[in-house]
Amino acid sequence: MSLVAPTPLGFERSPVAGASVDDLDLAALEAYVRRRVPGLGTEPGVFERAAQRLGLIGTTGGQPTPTVVGLMAFGTAPQVARPEWGVSIVRIRGAALADPVAARLDAEGNLAELVRLGLEFVRANTRAAPNLLIPSDLAPEYPEEAVREALVNALVHRDYRLSGRVSLRIFNDRLEIWSPGGLALPISLDELAQHGGASFPRNPLLAATARHLGLLEQIGRGIPAIRRSIAGATALPVQFHTSQTEVRVVLPSYINASMGNVSGN
Repeated sequence: MSLVAPTPLGFERSPVAGASVDDLDLAALEAYVRRRVPGLGTEPGVFERAAQRLGLIGTTGGQPTPTVVGLMAFGTAPQVARPEWGVSIVRIRGAALADPVAARLDAEGNLAELVRLGLEFVRANTRAAPNLLIPSDLAPEYPEEAVREALVNALVHRDYRLSGRVSLRIFNDRLEIWSPGGLALPISLDELAQHGGASFPRNPLLAATARHLGLLEQIGRGIPAIRRSIAGATALPVQFHTSQTEVRVVLPSYINASMGNVSGN
């Protein structure tokens, strides 16, 4: 297991160069701040000060500026300022990256929008087959719970200092989610998948914001949930690959395992 240095304290709260408060969904941001700070008044400057305390807005040259977390969570188009914060999504017709591309999407938007677009692409570019236990029900090729957990984890825990994009790749036999930045926690992903109960976020402020937005729980159940939902579909295991520069989660195809290798979409 390779560990990397944690993100410096304060990075998440640092203003994003080239961004302005005009790049934020101010209505969604204000609604969030008022949920987090009950009883917040309407006097001038009260909302802005609360947003600063929550680490969502900073200042540059005396002007309010979205922070890393503020832009990623509430930006209308964060990738205008930071193009690497999107998600590269591709459907490969085959089992290797060199095989033909059947469909692709450069997903852009804030955290919730990236998750929505990723799940939408997976639904449109994967298959379903009769459930082996209940033939009248169709079982998806990849349980949505597993895909969602893996994608949210990749977005929340990636290293935002690196220039790589999170990638979601669908092959004929598997789905891979890759995120830039190695592990910043003293425990292996396989061990977390077995036992859970531990949460060591690289980006604690982004993780807390995502939790309050309902995107994750942050109680250490995410990786075990991925393994559990896949185990309910196929005997093939989830694979976790980590290095100093990446984390990659590989979900096996339920259909490929149960019906043999057939051509995909």
